[in-house]
Amino acid sequence: MKRREVHVVIGAGIAGCLSALTRSRAGYDVIVLEEQQARSGGTYPVCTRTSNIVSENHSGAEYPFDPQSARDCLDGRIENERFFPELIYGGKTYSRIIASQSMMDDGHDIVGQCRTNMDVIRAHYAQRCEEDPANAVFGEPSVICREVPAVEGVDDVAAGFLTPQRGMNPVLVSTVLDWELRQCGVDFREGTRVGSVNRLADGRYEVACTAADGTGYTLVADQVGLCLATAAFGMAKRLNPDIEFPQLFMALREILYVDLPDGTDKNFTCLKLEDSYGGMLSPLNEHVAMIYHPPAAHVLNRVMDPVSCDPPAEYAHYLAEGHPEMRERARRTVDRLREFYPELRRSTVLGTYLKVAINTVSDSRVRRNIGVFGVHSGATMTVLPKWTMCAVNAKKELALALEHSRATGNMRPDEARDILAASTRACWETVPEWARKPELLTAQAKKHAANMNVPEALALRFSDVIGLSDAP
Repeated sequence: MKRREVHVVIGAGIAGCLSALTRSRAGYDVIVLEEQQARSGGTYPVCTRTSNIVSENHSGAEYPFDPQSARDCLDGRIENERFFPELIYGGKTYSRIIASQSMMDDGHDIVGQCRTNMDVIRAHYAQRCEEDPANAVFGEPSVICREVPAVEGVDDVAAGFLTPQRGMNPVLVSTVLDWELRQCGVDFREGTRVGSVNRLADGRYEVACTAADGTGYTLVADQVGLCLATAAFGMAKRLNPDIEFPQLFMALREILYVDLPDGTDKNFTCLKLEDSYGGMLSPLNEHVAMIYHPPAAHVLNRVMDPVSCDPPAEYAHYLAEGHPEMRERARRTVDRLREFYPELRRSTVLGTYLKVAINTVSDSRVRRNIGVFGVHSGATMTVLPKWTMCAVNAKKELALALEHSRATGNMRPDEARDILAASTRACWETVPEWARKPELLTAQAKKHAANMNVPEALALRFSDVIGLSDAP
């Protein structure tokens, strides 16, 4: 690189953290601006908002009505497997997709849809393995998905399928990313509010900031990355009024963390398909799970304002103050899912969370990857409808940043490919010594659980012996 560039990344969710990591590895000087402040000493406040309750690393099997999303998710799943250390999965290997008999009885051929989708996944995985043998992270294509005749302990089953989907423990992800950010020397500024981003006459960007103590200052950056989830759209529109986005639906949803007093030996996510016929049970360890029931969870669904690109006005209030139906919706979720999952018979709710899910259509069974936008030359925006796409999108965003550096003469044309490959290498190639000791790892993860305002029990991993009988 002929001249080191200063890059400002706004937002320290999963998208912002990966943007900062890959940019720093590429040789850029990176500053991360995050509005939240850490509650625990010696940690960065990463993944504290929408990212704090997302745990799925989908292989696409949950989208039987949407083959393209299935392919996208499988691509993301492959990249995540190569990027993140085994630690974040807590022992989870396979997930169950459960097709509902009552859905079949009502005239929806969910079993046929699932079988067709499994064929889509196998074929796409085979293609990816042929392109690059390193993509064969799940084994042979012919065996990565299989149908099981029955699902013990779960009622209303027409068919069950095992797929290479894995849950990602958000607290352990944050613990990994915090370490990586420090190792890369990223300048992380917590408690910093961004007022505006403006493009200067010379092509650089001026970022107006307010520090935690109320002091205002500006940063001048060669490039910027907008990674603020739903808030990024409005910031991008103000930076470039001519940018166009597809029609986007912003669904306000309720997700729960519950305890598992009787424990669980399920080391994989269980999905019941679809809508009123079931819901999700995703154990993070023996003691706590994330659950989700669409009829109770889907609070509101609004279209993003096409002019301002701001989220619906009432969402800000509900996200800050809660929704008046939260407790009732939580009760309905637990009551309904107890019909399917005996592990929940004595569960209590540990935490209730609202999030905004972004989709390109009103039907939640169809979800396209929104991905990375080029807002301006040298300015990008990354939006993650699902964590599954985080490593894929980070790679795409870095490619845009490298192209801008090449176009401005700061990088030789032959450098970009090698830099891209080196910058998207796996995290924790050298595992920190404290992470090898369970008690120290748990203590560090508990700090991130506090930052993220999620139950402390998420800091625990599945025991090594859990789930051995569940392997396909």
